[in-house]
Amino acid sequence: MKSPLADRIQHELLPRISKPNRYLGSAPQASHKSPDPAAVRVLVAFPDAHEIGMSNLGIRIIHHVINQRPDAAAELTFAPWPDAEAEMRRLAIPLFSLDSHTPAGSFDVLGFSLQYELQYTNVLMMLDLAGLPLRSIDRDERHPLVIAGGTQAFSPEPMAEFVDAFVIGDGEDVIHAIVDRVKQAKLERLGRPALLRRLARVRGVYVPRGYVGDVTPEGWLVPRARPGYPARVESVWTSRLRSDSYPAVPLMPVGEITHDRLSVEIMRGCTRGCRFCQAGMINRPAREKPAQQVVEEVLRGLQATGLEEVSLVSLSSTDHTQITGLVNALADELCPARVQIALPSTRPDNLPPELARRLAGQKKSSLTLAPEAGSQRLRDVINKNHSEEELLASVATAAREGYNGVKLYFMCGLPGETDEDLQAIIDLSVKAWQRARAEGRRNFHVTVSVSPHVPKPHTPFAWAGQVPTAELVRRLGRLRAAARGTPVTLKYRDAETSLLEGVFTRGDRRMGGMVEEAWRRGCRFDAWSEHLRFGIWLEVFRDQGLDPERALEERSPGVEQPWDVVQSPVTKRFLLRERERAGQAVVTGDCRFEDRCFSCGVTDCEQRPGIRQPHPPLDLEQARAAVAPPTYGRSARRRPAASSAPVSRAAGAPVSSVASSTRFRILFEKGIELRFTSHLDLMRTWERALRRSGLPLAFSQGHHPHIRMSFGPPLPLGYRSRAEVFDLEFARPPAVDLAERLNAVLPGSLQVLAFRPILFKTPSLMSQLEGASYRVRFPGGFLTEAGIAPEHLRAELETRIAGLLAQEHLIVRRQSEGQIREFDARSSLVALEPSSAETPAVLEVHALFIPRGQVRPDDLVALLFPGADVRTVDVERTVLWAVANGRRLDALELLGART
Repeated sequence: MKSPLADRIQHELLPRISKPNRYLGSAPQASHKSPDPAAVRVLVAFPDAHEIGMSNLGIRIIHHVINQRPDAAAELTFAPWPDAEAEMRRLAIPLFSLDSHTPAGSFDVLGFSLQYELQYTNVLMMLDLAGLPLRSIDRDERHPLVIAGGTQAFSPEPMAEFVDAFVIGDGEDVIHAIVDRVKQAKLERLGRPALLRRLARVRGVYVPRGYVGDVTPEGWLVPRARPGYPARVESVWTSRLRSDSYPAVPLMPVGEITHDRLSVEIMRGCTRGCRFCQAGMINRPAREKPAQQVVEEVLRGLQATGLEEVSLVSLSSTDHTQITGLVNALADELCPARVQIALPSTRPDNLPPELARRLAGQKKSSLTLAPEAGSQRLRDVINKNHSEEELLASVATAAREGYNGVKLYFMCGLPGETDEDLQAIIDLSVKAWQRARAEGRRNFHVTVSVSPHVPKPHTPFAWAGQVPTAELVRRLGRLRAAARGTPVTLKYRDAETSLLEGVFTRGDRRMGGMVEEAWRRGCRFDAWSEHLRFGIWLEVFRDQGLDPERALEERSPGVEQPWDVVQSPVTKRFLLRERERAGQAVVTGDCRFEDRCFSCGVTDCEQRPGIRQPHPPLDLEQARAAVAPPTYGRSARRRPAASSAPVSRAAGAPVSSVASSTRFRILFEKGIELRFTSHLDLMRTWERALRRSGLPLAFSQGHHPHIRMSFGPPLPLGYRSRAEVFDLEFARPPAVDLAERLNAVLPGSLQVLAFRPILFKTPSLMSQLEGASYRVRFPGGFLTEAGIAPEHLRAELETRIAGLLAQEHLIVRRQSEGQIREFDARSSLVALEPSSAETPAVLEVHALFIPRGQVRPDDLVALLFPGADVRTVDVERTVLWAVANGRRLDALELLGART
């Protein structure tokens, strides 16, 4: 159920901003939980753009786990893009949830997922846009409880002034304890301080208000516990990756997201022990899902979403003990349905040829490997336990099995790095290219991606100095020079963002004031190069008395650090031992594969020798049986309001032709809720609905097969329509009612209105259609701005239309991608007339499709009402037509007229 704010968002905000589909909602095929009876309402917030946040598996898990409770409801929100933020402030629209468009301030809990340091200013922007005081001390029980989790919770001090409580570690279990205490606090009418004291007693929850700062000999501010608060907060982890923690119907937005595929976690944690890798340390112990569970989750997720690619997610997917059998089983099952399989994380030393063969057999793409260092010495320093020959063997395997290239990830600025190590990066990459050529792959490409090393807390390199900015710039220049003239492509991250990361990742509580000041001076989306205002950050550091280069200096392991208030799964003793071994370039093995415990400090570790149990063998038939078959028929889902035409079956077509045909023309309605969905997103939505439908689809040939379908003329963004059409081909006659089957799997604002078989040698859809008709509705806000009373609109339209049509030329000025184009649209306009078909009056437009000269209804409204904001008018396409025998025939009538 949408909130009263939803109408303003739909009609006032979305028409005025870029990429409005970022704010439309989450999964059109998923059932939305009503928040009304919930005792606790949680807004899960990701402080970055929608397409980044929706790709994050963690927030999907938390959203699902909370919504499994009968007494709680969770919704999602993301950081508004700068243009949307500005418009929201102008219109006085607060931060809102995507599911019901409820103001963020109406929730009981506002939970942020903090994945990297450059999100911090976005957190403050979202708090302010929600109408909340920024600092925890200024909020009370009238405001949502602000919590945060994710990677950056392991170094919480820079954001400690703004967050009420941090969740340290996995959240799917501890979130229940938090919801329980919030629920009880509401029943008892507890004040905020009392609730925070209760939360501080929950394992894995850090409450910054329970600590005061103490300056260390190095000058950093470290938190000291007040009475009743733990000196250190231990992280928590989930011992089993249970299927019920993952949504059976994964969230799938209409708009494209960064990782636009089905992401299935197959393993969490890593014991490889790379000494620079924070994720590998804080996510211990390693926990695998049995292959049987993975296959069931994949099949269930694909059936629910219709996605065309599945990603098997982990920190090191090829370390899964059943990975080869798992990929083989999935490839056998998914290849007939043209579903691709991806492994986003592959180690250079364990790419089985059989695995590479099955993956490369689906699509010819690039393999991603992460050697991290070019020389063997430096790989030993960082505990990247593989050899040059193992890397080259993996490249050779990839080339031999049909991959087009390889992406190699390296780091620059590692402890002990020399110029010889930098040269070794390029030398190794060239050798990789040569090895691929030796396998006969002449067009094999090698891309080298270099990221500056930022020492992270809770790693063996936590106390290491970060390379000064000027030196880092020199080293990157050295790499550029070494790569010049070679067959490899070099890419690298800039030194500016690395400086900011380095300052904040090991920063103390005083950094919060700098984050706030930078936000007040306009910093937003600092991880995006087009929005980073590095000069402002330097000004803030100077004004606050911080030398950022000093924050990068080496630190003493014997001095307490700001992040020591958090106890990660591994002990400081283990980290110091690994730091010493790094100085000696001595490698530490992997306990999972050497059957030996290296005493990292993880308690209750099931990877210890004699404890680890093998998974049962994979049974594909059992996995198929565990996934309930889809049900079709008349869907009880929400329908578009005031559908302009009844659903017609095969309109005017003989039953025999319907039963035997494999090609159909389908007429559908695109309702108001999807009018801000682009044509590409609309096609993607249709493709996935068709995959969910179970119909016998026909596919194109090649390594990237597509459903054989062709759409009519694209509908401009912001328009709705009752006349959209596309032609669809099947591998065999579908033998079902297409309207009923498709409407059962379509989102609410898409509805099949009619369909008709296409006979042999019928011209293509685009070649048949000549023009379109539209209806323009004028909302009250537009009329108020134009100074026109609704009852006088028809007369005003008649007067203005007469004046416009009296002109010999209709010069339209249209802006696209920063360029303005002018053209005469007079030849495109067939008719322009007011109508009293609705109240207030509407504008009817009929226009021809003319290349580079086609007029659009909003162009005409701009000419009729100069200076008005035409983005807010409601335009609906009512028919697509062509003229035959003096009559305008719609797309379905054309099939009868021209066959």
